[in-house]
Amino acid sequence: MDDVAALAAGGAPEGIVIAADEQTAGRGRHDRQWVSAPGDDLLFSVLFRPRPAIAGEINILLALATAEVVEKECDAITRIKWPNDVRVDGAKIAGILMESRQNADGLSVVAGVGLNVNSRMSGVNPGGTAAVSMSDITGKRFDREELLYGLLDRIDGHYAAIKSGVTLVPAWRERIETIGLHVDVTFIAATAKNSVISGVAEGVDQAGRLLVRDGAGRLWPVAAGEVTLHG
Repeated sequence: MDDVAALAAGGAPEGIVIAADEQTAGRGRHDRQWVSAPGDDLLFSVLFRPRPAIAGEINILLALATAEVVEKECDAITRIKWPNDVRVDGAKIAGILMESRQNADGLSVVAGVGLNVNSRMSGVNPGGTAAVSMSDITGKRFDREELLYGLLDRIDGHYAAIKSGVTLVPAWRERIETIGLHVDVTFIAATAKNSVISGVAEGVDQAGRLLVRDGAGRLWPVAAGEVTLHG
């Protein structure tokens, strides 16, 4: 992601992709560390230069594209833990990290995707929740290059759709397992004490925000935060 961000700052066009064979210092949300052995998983970052009006859907399109590819390749039902963790039977199989920057030549969005492909998961990922890989599900090894091309093709198609005015929110919403569950949403800031909103996730709005109704009946539109599911 740092390499793609550096290219973006230097004026590189959108569509630049950098993939890694292994990951020794990867970062997830809230600076969690993530590692992946050589040859195991799909680890790549993509540069987008979207219009500000559609920038919020980049996250949505990546989660949706990844879920669709996993579903197709593994013949498994995929769900999304809001906003972008792709899961199979409650276990995380992919995560996405977004970083936006305003450069001299406009807005750039760097999206990092980590998909568990050929690794044999210990059952728990660095976030402390259940994890699974495509190989775990199917019992076979995948050609990561072929898988990357297929996923990028799906991403490209979804990006073309949102640029033409089509919204992906309805298709993404249908896969979100968070809706209807009791959740804790933790807001993590380096300069402030963490705060938590607890309530029922009633849905997502057109901007992709999670709508959480707390015990007092107040509805909170949540744009970002760490979500814990309670069923």
